[in-house]
Amino acid sequence: MRHHPAARLALVATFCAAVLAACGSGSSPVPGATAKTTPVVPTATASVAAVAKYTCTARALAWDGKSSIDLTGTWNGDDDGVYYLRQLGDEVWWLGMSGIGGPLVARGTDWTNVYHGTLANGTVTGTYADVPGGKIQDNGPVVLKLTSTSGGGISLVRTDPLLPTGFGGTLLTPCTLG
Repeated sequence: MRHHPAARLALVATFCAAVLAACGSGSSPVPGATAKTTPVVPTATASVAAVAKYTCTARALAWDGKSSIDLTGTWNGDDDGVYYLRQLGDEVWWLGMSGIGGPLVARGTDWTNVYHGTLANGTVTGTYADVPGGKIQDNGPVVLKLTSTSGGGISLVRTDPLLPTGFGGTLLTPCTLG
């Protein structure tokens, strides 16, 4: 069922109010966030900009190019997206969502995708598919190469031909969501 943006915001506000009530005034449902003694819950008429925004602060992930690496964690995309990666052995999975710098309630509304690939010799080869929740509904191959950065960390750089599949990211960097 699709909801009008104002109705969606009202549903999110109701959910947030319930979570805040369940947690009490001394705790916060967001790890690392500071609870306020009087929580402000957005209403259906509140501006989306008034809702909390989260950013992804760069974090170093070192790799010598020879030893194994665990890519599990949060990654920031140059396509305004946040990617939640999980590596299991040589398999790499992700959930990608648009709107990294915007309000949390708007995350994933432009696009949301999943990915499954295999890591071999410093390259992740796989396929992504957009899922309902976002406006875009595409799929296709994505190949990413682990690349050293000037700061001693790594990034994932897209190396496959940029086919018109709808996937726009070309660079992913490890980050800490906050």
